[in-house]
Amino acid sequence: MGAGGIPSGGVIKVYSEHQGLPSKTEHINSRYDLYVDGRRKQSRWFNHNGIVVRNRDYFHTDNKGDHTFPHDHDWKIANGEPIRISTNLEPDYEHYNSDEESE
Repeated sequence: MGAGGIPSGGVIKVYSEHQGLPSKTEHINSRYDLYVDGRRKQSRWFNHNGIVVRNRDYFHTDNKGDHTFPHDHDWKIANGEPIRISTNLEPDYEHYNSDEESE
């Protein structure tokens, strides 16, 4: 990851309402952005091994109405696979920047 959370490996944009973002990629130190109906739905950051470390949700179904958007999620490795931690976190804009200008 570059300075200020800008991904040194680039930003990959995915435009699909049916496709999710990967948890592993060959694009190391990158960020993937998922767009649905022209709106960014999620951003996902990858480390030097191409493993997801953080994601940010901008919108999604919230049946209980208890989510604040945007919110972040950390990831951990369990049995060799990335697992998303369900706890919603405040966005970490210092380490995980997703401003359009940084693209």
